[in-house]
Amino acid sequence: MKSVHYARQLVVVIAVALALAWTIGLSHVVIAFALEAGTPHTAVEDAHLSSDGIDGHAAATTVEAETPSYAITAVESREHEIPGERQIHALAEAYPDRIAEIQVREGQWAARINDTWYYYAAGRMLPRELLEEYDQYTRVRLYQYRTGPAQLPKIDDERAEHLRKRVRQREADPPVRHNGFLDALYGIGSAHEAEHMMVRVRFLGLSTRVHPKVVNPLARVEAEIVDAMKHDSEVRRFVESLGSAGGYSWREIAGTASRSYHSYGIAIDLVPRSYRGSFGYWRWAMQAGIEDWWDVPFERRFYVPQPVVDAFERQEFIWGGKWLFFDPIHFEYRPELFVLSGYRDEQ
Repeated sequence: MKSVHYARQLVVVIAVALALAWTIGLSHVVIAFALEAGTPHTAVEDAHLSSDGIDGHAAATTVEAETPSYAITAVESREHEIPGERQIHALAEAYPDRIAEIQVREGQWAARINDTWYYYAAGRMLPRELLEEYDQYTRVRLYQYRTGPAQLPKIDDERAEHLRKRVRQREADPPVRHNGFLDALYGIGSAHEAEHMMVRVRFLGLSTRVHPKVVNPLARVEAEIVDAMKHDSEVRRFVESLGSAGGYSWREIAGTASRSYHSYGIAIDLVPRSYRGSFGYWRWAMQAGIEDWWDVPFERRFYVPQPVVDAFERQEFIWGGKWLFFDPIHFEYRPELFVLSGYRDEQ
């Protein structure tokens, strides 16, 4: 009888041991699965990890995609999935004298200028203390730029209505860009600092002031345009029609609360003595009663000969005539966009 009793006890012990072992093993499986799948982010974290956006000047109808979710894995194994990698690398390559370091910090790409880290933050480029307030700011313009002849955008009815709504919203509540990153990038934090930094130059016979960083590229643009004038009468007539070259001007972008790139002296406007009835700015078309300004044909816009545009683009200036919110008198020195768009890789 004792042997039977001991046998029964042994069976119970073995059963309990097997059950415990199975439970522990399963718990490891469950925990491993949970870690691999990842846990939900907070609303703020999701916003910081949202898909890359394109600035409204370049493609105002772009709708921000839904936020991706990431597995809980080592940062090194998923850096390529984090939004902002290409943009941050492009900035670092374009401004090696200003950006001291780039890396993934707290799950976001960031760039260090002097002692401050600026986080991509869904394109906003913000210091750490403002990350949770990212949605109060508009993006820094980091987008795909295309060289060559401009093309009119194809806007369907749905996108057209989105554009009209967006403009109404901009007028009622002008977008604000946090200026900290651009201030640090160009070494200018106030009008007083800008006034002392700007350099006076002559461009195509016209006097203007620009950032020191723009002096040499602008001189190369001028040399190419002057050479083109010798054999291209259209270029020659264009240059002779110019009345002024508007470089540095401490001001905000029209219709916004964001500081203009003219404030940093890296933009230049080629202003004619007469527009001859053409539209030199998208707002002029809208103010003239043309609600769908994006449909204004190039024949009715201020015309810049293609060789002039090409000369600027070869020195990494973008042309505002290609923007959806078109600004054809405007050129802007933005080497990071040429890096981001792969043009340096083609050289």
